[in-house]
Amino acid sequence: MTQLTPKLASELAAKVYDVIDLELVQNFGNPYINKHFTFNNVGIGKTGGFIFNRQSGFAAMGLGKGQYQGDAIIAIRGTEFSSAADWATNAQVGLSVGDGSQIVHAGFNNAFTSLRPQFATFLDKWRTSTPGKAIHFVGHSLGGAIASLAADWASVNNYASNINLYTFGAPRVGQQGFATANTHRLNQIFRCTHGADVVPKVPLWPFIHAPYQGVEYRLDNSQGLRISAHGMDPKAGAEPGYLVSANTEHWGHLHVKASEYLKPVKLRYENRNQASYSDQWSDKLSAALITVLKEAGYYGAIVAQATASYGLTFYDLVAKTLEKIAAAADSFADDVRGLLGHMLSFAGAVVTTVVDLTYATIRAIFNRMLSRLYSSVKEAIKSVHK
Repeated sequence: MTQLTPKLASELAAKVYDVIDLELVQNFGNPYINKHFTFNNVGIGKTGGFIFNRQSGFAAMGLGKGQYQGDAIIAIRGTEFSSAADWATNAQVGLSVGDGSQIVHAGFNNAFTSLRPQFATFLDKWRTSTPGKAIHFVGHSLGGAIASLAADWASVNNYASNINLYTFGAPRVGQQGFATANTHRLNQIFRCTHGADVVPKVPLWPFIHAPYQGVEYRLDNSQGLRISAHGMDPKAGAEPGYLVSANTEHWGHLHVKASEYLKPVKLRYENRNQASYSDQWSDKLSAALITVLKEAGYYGAIVAQATASYGLTFYDLVAKTLEKIAAAADSFADDVRGLLGHMLSFAGAVVTTVVDLTYATIRAIFNRMLSRLYSSVKEAIKSVHK
């Protein structure tokens, strides 16, 4: 079964940023891309076409040649003007039910559904002329989120049995039900990240990346979280830039790591100042929260509530639950205090003292952490839409 090389996938994910107006689309791609795929410049037909929606994004759809003969390619770019961008850059995450009947991010789903009719026009014509071939969905950042939903939709609607997804610096799209189903439906998921890229860290748990309990391709060894790590092209200020870190013809040349921090974590309050604003600590804080909830017997109830309400009301519930847990036993209070102290350090607070374990204090600490994280995400997404 064919799969795009890392270089080809990253070139496609980057090239869609060059198109700012559908009227200006001519000779899409570059010599390397056009060696493998052709794109139809007029309308949408079985050989591809283009979609441009200022509120949702842009997509280039093409037909493979050579080793990709007959394969379909859909490369997607998001837009900072969309509801997806709005909800990707703040903690008030809306929920909706995706095409596969799982809970997903409402903003990403809205952006996808606005593009879905054109995807269907292309794929309906494509599969009648090239049955049994593969579909490749590619996207960076918000485009990766839309590509994830598009790939899932294509699988649910049986457009092909061989559907591959390639994302670079993409945020989480759904909760565990979606991540699990998406993992099983697709042939392969190539999730590429940089260590310092903040966008893949949101939305926070209980949103989970696909492939569920799988691996990601960690393309560099960068530390901390910084805006420049999110970009595709170093010529546009990205550091290192996914175009550079994915510049290989073989996936086996790239480093892989576990997608999620799955081990139980307990954090001691006196060690709180060791936490830093980094990929590692973002994952450890989520793992520590999960550990507290599981040991206190509240995990199932919180996860169930998350399928009905997420965002600020969800964090209200978590804060109230942590207050109850802390009041139940001294050992639990120590765990909650340790978690909160590390959250303050992660958020860059000068003073990391947790004065009490009331709802108001817990909620204020969550707000501080979320504010720092989502502010960085907003700037990172803005940086790729200059």
